[in-house]
Amino acid sequence: MTGHYMKDFLLPVMGKKARRAILVILSNLIIAIILFALLELAYRIRVDGFFNAFANIINYYSVPYSNLGTSNWVIYDAELGYRLNPKRLNINSRSVRHEEIVLPKPQGTYRIIVLGDSVPWDKDGFVDYVRKQLNGQGRYEVINASVPGYTSYQELLFFKRYLFETNPDLVIWTYCLNDNHKFLHQFDEKARMLVTEEARKTLTIDSSGDFLISRSYILSWLRIKIMAKKQQEKENTGSRFVWEPQTDFNIAWKDYSWRSYEDYLKEMLGLLAQKNTKLAVVVFPYEPQLDYRHDTINYDYTVKPQRILNALCEKYRVRCLDMYPVFSPFYDKDQKLFRDGIHLNDHGHRVTAETIHEFLLKNQLVPPN
Repeated sequence: MTGHYMKDFLLPVMGKKARRAILVILSNLIIAIILFALLELAYRIRVDGFFNAFANIINYYSVPYSNLGTSNWVIYDAELGYRLNPKRLNINSRSVRHEEIVLPKPQGTYRIIVLGDSVPWDKDGFVDYVRKQLNGQGRYEVINASVPGYTSYQELLFFKRYLFETNPDLVIWTYCLNDNHKFLHQFDEKARMLVTEEARKTLTIDSSGDFLISRSYILSWLRIKIMAKKQQEKENTGSRFVWEPQTDFNIAWKDYSWRSYEDYLKEMLGLLAQKNTKLAVVVFPYEPQLDYRHDTINYDYTVKPQRILNALCEKYRVRCLDMYPVFSPFYDKDQKLFRDGIHLNDHGHRVTAETIHEFLLKNQLVPPN
């Protein structure tokens, strides 16, 4: 009806230039929508893989990380806060993004479990690269059991409940500087993220625009970036060190938080001793720390979290890989390894994978060829 109205009534009474302008605008709008749809599809394929991208569209899933309708990505868990939804594609019955873990463990298989948050979670990240490197040398099974948003406390609980009985030969426990919280993110019984009232209002779906954002990876990514920028500006107190006003990261510089982490480390070692399982800890820096790599005055304070964790690992005889000194030379060459200060870019993942592979061999954490 609208098309006939424009063609039969509106366009004839308009000037030739006006009609041409409207047609140009409509044509450009259609082209823009098509290009956005193609870009959205390409981004989904990059994040989820080819088949999963189309499956998520067909199943009408909302967007992971959007905080808008997260109930099909995670499920509420009274003890853990949340865990991955086993009904999602590629999530097994143990809430791990992996095929079903075979029990008993096949004879001759060396099983490695990687624990962590969103840093090791990335698809085609360092965990996948390490898996490929090891698979060419023997019968290794590398299970990426990371869960975005988890802390060391949650990772320990998750391992106890779902992975302890899988009898791993090695656990690689990754550490990010916001891991000293007990819970960094929490969800309610409907798997809705519990956030501040201000953030909740910005995330509430109360318009067609909000609904559209909840179904678009790109629009959700943009919204999160804008919210993070606003929060950063709000928290900026003029502190010399960028992490000090950030409640998620500044905890790593507070001594009291390390007493809890030491308890988690001791409990993990006690569990692994029952299975004769080895443990390795991999520590990732917060990218702003690297700005002080040559600052003789502030360096010791900057790497305080790394010094404490290295000391704990030495105390309990745990092999520890600190990525700060590994990354520093690359920044001397202006080679960035992070995409957002926390998560690695592809170059960072490759550097990490190569370093971890050498670390495992050097410390005899994996059997020789």
